[in-house]
Amino acid sequence: PDYFITEYFRTVAHHKKMSPYILRSIDENPTGRPIYGQLVGHEPEYLARDAQVLMEHACAGVDLNMGCPAPIVCRRNAGGGMLRSLKAMDAALGALRDVLPPGAFTVKCRLGWDKGSINVLDFTRRMEDSGAAMVAVHGRTRSMLYSGTADWDAIHKVKEQLTIPVIANGDITGGEAAVRCLKRTGADGLMIGRSVFGDPWIFQEVNA
Repeated sequence: PDYFITEYFRTVAHHKKMSPYILRSIDENPTGRPIYGQLVGHEPEYLARDAQVLMEHACAGVDLNMGCPAPIVCRRNAGGGMLRSLKAMDAALGALRDVLPPGAFTVKCRLGWDKGSINVLDFTRRMEDSGAAMVAVHGRTRSMLYSGTADWDAIHKVKEQLTIPVIANGDITGGEAAVRCLKRTGADGLMIGRSVFGDPWIFQEVNA
C-alpha cells in the first residue's frame, strides 16, 4: 500500500487517553509508508482535541470516518450517522481544519444514509471546501452495510466534480476488480478494507 489508516479511535468527552494499542501501530510503523490516524466521533471540540494528540505522534495526518455503518457508532451520530446532518458534518470538518496543518486531514464516507438520501455530491463538495486533502468514497449507503454491490458510477460522479484526490472503496476483491474499479471510477487510488482479511497479499496482486 502507498499509505495506511489505523483502526479508529473513538472520540468522546470522557476519553482521557487514546488507545495505546493503536498508537503503537503509529509509533512502531515498520513500513516506511505514511500512516493516518483515524477518528470516529461527532463532537467538534473532542475531534479537534484528539486530532492534535495524534499529530504529536508519527502521523502523516488525520482521517475522519464518516462511513462506518456499525449501529453502535451511528446511534451516536458518528461514522455513517453523521451523513444525516450537514450541520454536524460542517462543524466536524471545520474543527479539524482549524487545528491541523494544511493537507493533513482526509475523510472517508458513503453515498448517503439510505437510497432515499444519496447526497454524496453535496457533502464531498463540502469536504473539499473545508480543506480536506483527499476523500475516500465507499460505493454503498449506510443502510446497505456491506450488502448488494458498490456503485462505482456514483464514485465517478464525485471524481468529476472535485479537484482533490478521490479514492474508490467497495468490492475491490483482487487485481482484476481493482483494474475495473479504476477504469469505471477514474479514481486517483483505491482503498482496500475487508478484502485484506485472509488475503494480505492482495496489495501485491493489485499493484501487479
